[in-house]
Amino acid sequence: MNYSLFITGSPTSSKACHTALDFAEAVVQDSRHTLSGVFFYEEAVNIANALAMPPRDECNIRDEWVQFAHQHSIPLYVCIAAALRRGELNEAEAKRHEVDQHNLASGFLLEGLGSLLSLTLESDRTMRFK
Repeated sequence: MNYSLFITGSPTSSKACHTALDFAEAVVQDSRHTLSGVFFYEEAVNIANALAMPPRDECNIRDEWVQFAHQHSIPLYVCIAAALRRGELNEAEAKRHEVDQHNLASGFLLEGLGSLLSLTLESDRTMRFK
């Protein structure tokens, strides 16, 4: 079965990102399943903020997602509208909005809702974590 993940819960005030990562790891470990991609929306886009630093005694869920995605070649999409609303920009968006800095963490891609639609259409199941 081919899965895609849709995450809306905050990486700091919910366990949505953690639970979704556990699910994603289980999917890729079972050779009968594949994972097409992950789409972060609403408060979940905060996971891609390169300037957010969790306390040293907590796991860095952002880095864990990036490592997982790199290891398994899974794209990590961040809703561009939700990210911009929260002050998260990649280099291209910073230039477009004439801002000197950008803070989108490496490994994440700013994309529109069309990417979510594509993921949903190519997947047998889309799992939401909120």
